[in-house]
Amino acid sequence: MSDRVARMTDVLISRRHFIQGTAAAGVTVFLAACSGGASATNTPGPSAAASAAAASAAAASAVPSPSPSPEPATPKVVTGPLKWANWPAYIDLTGQAAANQKYAAGSSPTIVDFEKQYNVQVDYEEKIEENNSFFATIQPQLVTGLPTGWDLIVMTDWMAGRLIGLNWLEKIDQGNVPNCVANLRDPLKGYPWDPNNDYHYPWQSGMTGIGYDSTSLKNAKLPVPTKIADLWTLPSDKVTFLTEARDTFGLGLLKLGLPADSTQTTADNLQAVHDDIAPLVAKGLRFVGNEYLQDFASKKTWAAFVWSGDLANSGSPDQHFVFPEEGNMVWSDNMLIPKGATNKYTAELMMNWVYDPKIAAQIANYVYYVSPVKGVEAIVGQLNASSPIPAEKLPLLFPTADIVAKQHNFESLSSDVEKSLNSLYTDLSGA
Repeated sequence: MSDRVARMTDVLISRRHFIQGTAAAGVTVFLAACSGGASATNTPGPSAAASAAAASAAAASAVPSPSPSPEPATPKVVTGPLKWANWPAYIDLTGQAAANQKYAAGSSPTIVDFEKQYNVQVDYEEKIEENNSFFATIQPQLVTGLPTGWDLIVMTDWMAGRLIGLNWLEKIDQGNVPNCVANLRDPLKGYPWDPNNDYHYPWQSGMTGIGYDSTSLKNAKLPVPTKIADLWTLPSDKVTFLTEARDTFGLGLLKLGLPADSTQTTADNLQAVHDDIAPLVAKGLRFVGNEYLQDFASKKTWAAFVWSGDLANSGSPDQHFVFPEEGNMVWSDNMLIPKGATNKYTAELMMNWVYDPKIAAQIANYVYYVSPVKGVEAIVGQLNASSPIPAEKLPLLFPTADIVAKQHNFESLSSDVEKSLNSLYTDLSGA
């Protein structure tokens, strides 16, 4: 068995251990053909319905595509260490790090093999809890034209569009990322905020829905939530919503039966969501980012708005993800190179590395988000050949048409509507 295959098998066994016993009712993710963020034009991307149909077809027919050489045609000097900021629980792990669900140096086969391939160190940090708070840490340097200290960051569509509009990202040399050029899924191409992928390549796609802790609810003799509205019936101090305003207000719109799509949402709609959530805040509702993982683990939180792969990645049989009856939000997180990055070429090598279908499948098979890379479905099937993923689990990685039909995009907003969103969220959260 090769070292690469051994590592991939180790990832698979660890991952399977963590998801044993977890409920699959209503879980799904979507290869999100999301529209963009606050770009200069605020032009929406593909419609949710068109994107859903295209993504579903792409997922159903995905087969491995011929991959170019994993290295650029004209290699350059590789410098490092590569400084990479990402979200928690968002890369393949093995050993004690997998048990702890926290990255440690040497724990990710994807990173370890990259370091060996290019003889360079990767300083990977789970540094991002939500877009705005991380943006605040790099904005002062970007404003003054100084390096941020990061070579590679991962930001959601709307924030990626904002950074592009501000000219705060390095342009990607497409000759250095042949895997990205060849293997990016078609539904993720052509976004108006970066139509030629000059500045971004998607990392993973996912959805926003409901998470709950079954033991906490059972002990309190409370029913399992199946609808967004059910969270309004639980003790508010045991519930958290997201610091990502688009996710919280998007689900809030669906709860009220209002449009949760960029081209239809109005300031009045957002005001209605604010007024609906305000009484919960008065009773102890909190707004958090990925910290909800710790809150669930400590039983501080019983139910929450969450991102699709996180609870499947938590390792606890008590924690479950629900696809709400009203619908859910879809999005992509994207790899970006901040302006002035010290190791730009090495960052491009990493982008290229993770777009090798074998590596992308290794990551997807662990994190349980939807990969943006062609050919992943077949390889994930091969990785699980001796113990196939249960049919009810597959929608976490490969969405079905009925799930896609209820998904909504809330990324690209007009400047006026976005201003209202930010103001109303700040009033609720005090942030």
